Amino acid sequence: MSEEKGGKLVQETVEVTDVHSNLSQEVIKITTDKLKLILKDYLVSMEKKKEWIAPLGIVLTLLVVLITTTFQKAYFSADTWKAIFIILLVLSIAWLIKSGWGAYKSPSVEDIVQKIKSGD
Repeated sequence: MSEEKGGKLVQETVEVTDVHSNLSQEVIKITTDKLKLILKDYLVSMEKKKEWIAPLGIVLTLLVVLITTTFQKAYFSADTWKAIFIILLVLSIAWLIKSGWGAYKSPSVEDIVQKIKSGD
C-alpha cells in the first residue's frame, strides 16, 4: 500500500512468510458417447426428484374432500362414493411414498462424477 505524506509517496512493504499452493488437478478421459449416456441417465434421475409434487397435491386434495364433504347418492350410494375416495387416497399415498423414495435415492453430482471416473 502507499499513502500520501507531505506530497510524497511512501512505499510500504509486506513480508510474505508462507505461500500455499493448491494447483493439483485430476483429469478424466471419457468418450463423448459414454458421457452423453451418463448425463442422460442423470437428467432422468433429476426429473424423478420432482415426481413427488403431483401425488402430494392429489393426497392433499383427497384429504380435504374426505374431511369436508357429505357424500350424496348420485348414480352410486353415498357409502360407495366415500369408499372410492378412500381407495384413491390410499393409492395416492402409495404413489407419494414411491416417488418420494425415488427422489431420495436419486444420485448426487458426486455420484455422477464417480460413475464417470469408473467408466461404467
